[in-house]
Amino acid sequence: MQPSSLENKRRNPLQQLQQNAEFTTIAAEDSIPLRVMVQIFVFISIGAMDAVASSGNSAWAIPLSAIAAVWAYYARRKRNVVVKFFIAIAMIAMLVVFLNDLVRNTDETRLLLARLLIQLQVLHSFDLPRRKDLGYSIVIGLILMALAATLSQTMIFALWLMAFLLVGLPILLLDHRSRLGLPTISFQPQKMGISILPLSGLLAIVLVLGLTIFAFLPRLPGFQLRNFPVSVNLAVERQIPRGGILSRQQQNQQNQQNQQNGNIIGTNGTGDANGNNPIDSLPPLFAPEIDTASTGKQISAQRQPELMMRVRSQAELFWRVMSYDEFTGKGWRISRNNPEQIRTIRRSPFNYEFFLPFPPYGLSLLRRDRAITAQEVIQTYTITSPNFPNLVPAASEPSRIFFPSEELDVDQEGMIRSPAPIPPDFTYTVISNVMERNPKLLRQVPNEYPKSITKYYLQLPPNLSPSVRDTAVSFLGNAKDSQGNPVNFDNIYDVVVQVAQGVKGSYAVKSLNFDPAKGDLVSQFVAQGGGEESHFVSTLAVMLRSLGIPTRYVVGFAPGKFNPFTGLYEVQNIDTQSLVEVFFPSYGWISFDPVPGRPLVPPSIENNRTFGVIQTFWSWLTSILPSPVNNFFAGLFENIVKFLSGIVSWLIEMGWAGLALGVAIVFGIGIGGWALWQALITWWEYQRLQRMPLPQRSYQLMLQWLKEQGKPKSPYQTPQEYAVSLSDRVSATQSAAIAKITQIYQDWRYGNRAIDYELSQELKQLLSQLRAKI
Repeated sequence: MQPSSLENKRRNPLQQLQQNAEFTTIAAEDSIPLRVMVQIFVFISIGAMDAVASSGNSAWAIPLSAIAAVWAYYARRKRNVVVKFFIAIAMIAMLVVFLNDLVRNTDETRLLLARLLIQLQVLHSFDLPRRKDLGYSIVIGLILMALAATLSQTMIFALWLMAFLLVGLPILLLDHRSRLGLPTISFQPQKMGISILPLSGLLAIVLVLGLTIFAFLPRLPGFQLRNFPVSVNLAVERQIPRGGILSRQQQNQQNQQNQQNGNIIGTNGTGDANGNNPIDSLPPLFAPEIDTASTGKQISAQRQPELMMRVRSQAELFWRVMSYDEFTGKGWRISRNNPEQIRTIRRSPFNYEFFLPFPPYGLSLLRRDRAITAQEVIQTYTITSPNFPNLVPAASEPSRIFFPSEELDVDQEGMIRSPAPIPPDFTYTVISNVMERNPKLLRQVPNEYPKSITKYYLQLPPNLSPSVRDTAVSFLGNAKDSQGNPVNFDNIYDVVVQVAQGVKGSYAVKSLNFDPAKGDLVSQFVAQGGGEESHFVSTLAVMLRSLGIPTRYVVGFAPGKFNPFTGLYEVQNIDTQSLVEVFFPSYGWISFDPVPGRPLVPPSIENNRTFGVIQTFWSWLTSILPSPVNNFFAGLFENIVKFLSGIVSWLIEMGWAGLALGVAIVFGIGIGGWALWQALITWWEYQRLQRMPLPQRSYQLMLQWLKEQGKPKSPYQTPQEYAVSLSDRVSATQSAAIAKITQIYQDWRYGNRAIDYELSQELKQLLSQLRAKI
């Protein structure tokens, strides 16, 4: 054995591996502009992620990644086996940390994934020798931007997206030059092969196509994964006694004031003896007892519009906060609000999921009647106001909630209360089983109520004026059908609708001069011919109770303004409103809105937002178009829907034969549409050729015929190179015709050859000669 061999065997295996690797050359990427643009691309994605998630990864990831990228450029022609070894070890360690945090639910899943990707990108930046390694960084940037898009709730993300596109398009051009072997060593646009005007046009095309696809892209309902967004980094711990209601501002005042002022929060969690919250960003509607007689326009005028929360929901709904069962004469209160009447539930030990108790009238009864359906609606709430109370908005009826707390309080009305005030930028998710409002089925429910309902939801003040019930009866007695005949009401639903429409159309929105000495609020509302918005709700609730129909007073938030670009409902403090909920046996609570200027039926699951962007655009368009135009399109769409519905109903009535006929019709429409499309393409191509000069048209016909024969022209070939390449693939006669047509085309295009009759005839003969089977 040679001494050199013995010496090699005594060497460190890692050193020997590195020495052997030095003999292999690396196809390194030398383009500095491409490397710099890729790094900026990744920096933008990291910055966007930090901006939408309020994290601080940019402070260390961007400078460290820049330093690593500089080092990787100078070491691009080396194998760097030792560096790669330590990078692999570090990546494995980061993966272990990620899996550990994922199991322990230390943070929101998307934030954990983003942190892992940023860490991997920083480590990967130390090893970027080839173009494909830069491609891996581009992929990481794309994933980070996608994660940022799912977390974004404001239009500020659009600025990051624009910067992302402005850097991404040049990267595609530089990457293409690198693949072609064209060196790019300067940042000058001309030397980079970039022209500002075409690049601007390409950016405009991308934006227009992107916005068009975004507008027509359906937003299908539902999360396919059951790991819902939750602010696990903002865990809520018990600070309020069971069932207490405390606003954020009250909590701050309690910490600042001393107990000598007497404003101590009791077991009911109210700020004063009357149970009213002080005037802040929210109206005094969220307390165990509210005085609607004194909470009118004067208080509302003192509130400035403030964003309270953003809601991502599969349907446009009313976000309920509190429900009241007892009418006090001047307002409403929760009669069952003692701590022993509040139920405290604890979350699952494996995640942040709470299973809410079903009310005795709820889904258990619904399941017995399969005709009554409920749709699962998922809502994700992000509280943005620092003055939000510890009340948890949710659409009716909530069945599960993902909330970062050990426990939650639920009152007898099914409303949810947090054990502490909800902090700003707090996110939780609710799953509600929303019942489909079906008037046909609602008219069939019996007029029989369980004792648990009649005991609490038919209560009336002892001094209620008889005129209240008499007015409700008059609404029913004066009802007439379309032919002018009196209507005989034989079901609860029609009674509720008629009384609600009577209240809505018979009274005016105005100030109410309430005098406690003259009786209750509703009696004075009827006597004065109107009142404020909340008084309409109280009046309908009390009128229906006087007719023996159970009702309750509910406060919460209207759906808010839908932002089609973020897909979120932006809810402000001025969106607070109240509704009447009417109990229907075997169905549950159904809401009605008697306030003039607002729909009688609040938004429900029928308001589909699958095509939310285009729906918003169409609503804006119809608001500026003349009424005749709107009526024309409305009638057109209505007739189309009726025609299609009639065909579908006719096919369903035919049974299996109708199914077969329907499939045949769809297949025939598809074949006919495809044939029509091909005919349009052929006609458009024919018209395009006819508009061309004769030499160009002849040359294009030659290219088209050769492509059909399986001999297409490559984009990088010149006309002369293409003609030469065909010399051994066609007959001698065809080769001569191809060469002659190509020569005439080049002479015309580059030599300004005139077109005369003889040239026309010659080109026709050459095309015939080319197509002849020789």
